[in-house]
Amino acid sequence: MSITLHLVVMAISSSVYCASKLASSRRLQSARLPPSHRSKCHKHRATGLTVRNSTILAIGMIITAFLALGSHDLAIAHLGIPYPNDGDAPPWARYVGQVVRLGAMVYVCRLASWYFDRHNTYLAAAFFGLLVVLLQETLRVIVVDNIVSDGWIDLRWVYLLMTRLPNALLSFYSGAIAVVIARKVGSDRSVPTLAAVVIASAIGYFGLLPVLKFIADLVSATLHLSEAPEVHTMPYGIYVYKYIYGMFIEPTISSFIIIYLLWPVLKGSKFRRIALFVLLILLMRGRIVATGLFSFWIKDSWWLAFAAEGQFFVETFVLAALTGVTWAFITPKAAAEGDYAT
Repeated sequence: MSITLHLVVMAISSSVYCASKLASSRRLQSARLPPSHRSKCHKHRATGLTVRNSTILAIGMIITAFLALGSHDLAIAHLGIPYPNDGDAPPWARYVGQVVRLGAMVYVCRLASWYFDRHNTYLAAAFFGLLVVLLQETLRVIVVDNIVSDGWIDLRWVYLLMTRLPNALLSFYSGAIAVVIARKVGSDRSVPTLAAVVIASAIGYFGLLPVLKFIADLVSATLHLSEAPEVHTMPYGIYVYKYIYGMFIEPTISSFIIIYLLWPVLKGSKFRRIALFVLLILLMRGRIVATGLFSFWIKDSWWLAFAAEGQFFVETFVLAALTGVTWAFITPKAAAEGDYAT
């Protein structure tokens, strides 16, 4: 347990440090501007990371991670709601989900252009691609897979990695290409933007993903790897739970970085900003399409099928909502009341 807490503290400290450095950089740039421009820069400062705010941010991240994952844990471990086996969903349905996810990412990248435009396309694409990978709980799933299956035995970890790596790389591709589309296609060109999203989604889902799965299967076959047995089964003990909960700090950190990028350019009241942020995170994680579409192919009663997919909808909703509430709490009223240009 101490190891997990240590990792969580390190992750939170790193995120706060990075945010502080970014804030310091913005203050330095503001100091170099004429006095007439400094007030505008001060107005657009989304938050001041004082010691108090940093403490609230760290505590808020821990609470957000615990309650968000706790909603899913409550459903699957205590309410008897099964894990959604939506493997029978047809390719066209999954492609629709990919289009919606990528479209939301492009919109987010355009909102965050104030940050991404400071960097070259490659760096911005890599950074946002990594954020999407983290938001999808990629590292957490890989770690928990290995904990549950004792992955260090007989190269089980390699097989477990190969089963997750194709989708992880698709997530990275989606985030990276979203930056490219947002930067290369004008925001006022809706038809070319839609065409770019549709084409890029097709390339990723029907082109890149099958190739990645083929390579992963080839590696597993070459090394004579087989599916790892589940050594630890539900109900899990503290040994497994400390990794299940501790590693959820991964998507939580990503969520807080994304709201840092979006908050200065979202318009309206704090409630409206939080609501839009929640919607964007739900779309980026694919929870709306999964719940509203994939549920029809789950072989169970209709209400149980929707509940199975819906538990992850609720998890994502809690994650995004608490991220927004925490960020709004540490944001000065002046920033909340200002009208920001997108």
